Amino acid sequence: MRYRWEIRTGDTWYAGTDATPYLSLAGDKGSMKEMELNDPDSNNDWEKGDVNHGVFETADLGDLKTGTLKHDGGGASPDWTVDYVKVTNDEDGRVWLSPVNSELKGNQPFRLIFKLTDRGQYDEMQRRAKEDAAKRQADSEDADAAAEEAAADKEAAAAERQYRKELERQKRQMQLELQKAKQEAELAKLRAQIDSAKNGGQTPPSGTQWQGGGAGAVRTFEVFGIVGGRLAPMTSAIINNGGRWSVVPGASVMVTEAPNEGYGLAGTPGRWSSLYAGRSPAEFGLDADKAVLASDGSRGWALPATLLAQIFGSNWRQAVYY
Repeated sequence: MRYRWEIRTGDTWYAGTDATPYLSLAGDKGSMKEMELNDPDSNNDWEKGDVNHGVFETADLGDLKTGTLKHDGGGASPDWTVDYVKVTNDEDGRVWLSPVNSELKGNQPFRLIFKLTDRGQYDEMQRRAKEDAAKRQADSEDADAAAEEAAADKEAAAAERQYRKELERQKRQMQLELQKAKQEAELAKLRAQIDSAKNGGQTPPSGTQWQGGGAGAVRTFEVFGIVGGRLAPMTSAIINNGGRWSVVPGASVMVTEAPNEGYGLAGTPGRWSSLYAGRSPAEFGLDADKAVLASDGSRGWALPATLLAQIFGSNWRQAVYY
């Protein structure tokens, strides 16, 4: 901070001094150590009635409050009469004045008491500084808000890309499942055609006893699962919990007598005759003329009455045999 000092020597006889003066200052923001005074524009400072001045730089002292003025008592006529000390802040124009109106003896500091006599451009500069600070704060907040908005937009865009990616993944998965379901349906159709060929080219009607194998031909029912909305082996739709079978949550268990449904095990006689030739369903606790089969995905196997009772309840015959 740049300051100017001004000191007026009194105009009484012998008011001037040949000694070297020193000045210190203190304000509400800081203080300045004692410095030697020398007027660069005068060859003979501190004469009677002279106004001497100079410039110095120091940290911001704030509002000047006090200070000291003294001389070292040197020279032929050291005693010095001073009218006042004035200090001006070159950067904002404030002026402080401390009356002295006293004679200073050698090395006896005079305590200065300053009073602000001119505010200069201080108030306007403070107002502008506050406005600038407020503008910087607003600009900073706007920048932060813009950065947050940009980050949110980026995050939303990333989430949308991820969502679309997941949709594409699910679409591909469903297309694969659809293709697999079509292939399984085609396999079931081929199994039915094979059974029909084995039975002399006749396809037994659903829900009736086929007479091609004789009046005592076995009716075969198939139990299969529906998992995730598509055909699944019976072993995928049930689970064993502590020795007791139950339906997997979310799955369904279906029963059919039609050879073109499920895995193509049903019909009259259906696949029972090939899987359990010469054996009676009664061996598994079933009615002698009604067999129940299920698939594990690769082969068919007989479902005993005990397992059917666990899945369909004690009235399992009504659920399975219609």
